[in-house]
Amino acid sequence: MNSRNKRKSETNILSKDSAKQKKIPVWLVVVLLLNALCIVLSLLAKNVRGFAPWYSRNIYTIFQGSVGRLSGLFAFSLSEFLLYALPIVFIVVLIAMLIKKRRPAPLFKLAAIIISALLLLYQANCGVNYYNTSFAETEGFTRISNDKELLIEFCEYIVDRINENSVAVSKEVVSSSSVWDKSQYDLTAPYDQTLFYMSGTGLPDEAVQSMERVGTIYKSLGGYYPHPKGLVYSRPFSNMGVTGIYSPFTIEANYNSEMTPYNLPFTACHELSHLKGYMNESEANFIAFLACVNSDNLAFQRSGYMLAWVYAGNQLYKVDRNTFNELRTSLPEDAKKEFDDNNLFWDKYETKASEVQDTINDEYLKEHGIPEGIQSYNLVVELMLSWYAQNI
Repeated sequence: MNSRNKRKSETNILSKDSAKQKKIPVWLVVVLLLNALCIVLSLLAKNVRGFAPWYSRNIYTIFQGSVGRLSGLFAFSLSEFLLYALPIVFIVVLIAMLIKKRRPAPLFKLAAIIISALLLLYQANCGVNYYNTSFAETEGFTRISNDKELLIEFCEYIVDRINENSVAVSKEVVSSSSVWDKSQYDLTAPYDQTLFYMSGTGLPDEAVQSMERVGTIYKSLGGYYPHPKGLVYSRPFSNMGVTGIYSPFTIEANYNSEMTPYNLPFTACHELSHLKGYMNESEANFIAFLACVNSDNLAFQRSGYMLAWVYAGNQLYKVDRNTFNELRTSLPEDAKKEFDDNNLFWDKYETKASEVQDTINDEYLKEHGIPEGIQSYNLVVELMLSWYAQNI
């Protein structure tokens, strides 16, 4: 009797031990769940028609309004801080654990959870939006291509606006508190400081106001915008040829603060446009153009027209080099100088790193349903011609 009871007890103990061994660790359950949600969102966005637009309007906007406001409480770029802080903290803690001869397994488990969470955040705040209804379709723009005469007419219009803007800006009253620090951009000779007049409290406020203003014209752009943030340490992004970046992890718009100044307003608005669920780069460029040229701020208007000339002028150069040269000659001298200085700036960063970044970005865009890859940035000309045909 006692012997049989004892054997029964030992069997129960073995069963309990076996159950413990088969139990899936909590950290692994969390990792699997996060990755499963990420995959489900991706599959729904790619394969279920109408899911991405519905998600963008009803779910993503919740994240944008909450996470965007939370990260907006920080004057600096939270995503830039985390980009450097997280790896440093991980390495320091790992070294400390090894020195104290502790098992680093818990640290790697935590890292797995964090990486899985970041992948889900990316998918929720960015990946799905690549399959959103386009801005052009929403607002009634039809892309126009292969219309040489309209392209020439648009380029003439842009050159006229740049000339008018240069004259208008030079008449503005400039105060030292409202001018960009241009010392770092001066690559050949001093700029006329009046070209960089900024009203109000500076570029971030002006960018938000410009986006809000264009949001009254195009309803899909209406609503809340956080302040775009200049990167404190932009050199790595310059080395990679990156002008700005939208962070889906913190829902922030960041811009490379090292660039030649006329790029800054346009880039800030470009990145803010991604916060409205428009991930296509040509559409983000188009929205930035609309925000800048409709702005009350002359520096923003200038930025919009200058970048319009860059994209449309490059297209004109391919189809009619003589007309391009004639129009470029008629640009004001200050604009020519800014274009030349911009070229000098980026020539410094024509490195292997920038080539690798271009390749990665090209493959990334193609993987997300944009077959043109990095060439999609240039397709903004088709949208600007549509705008010009409708409005001018």
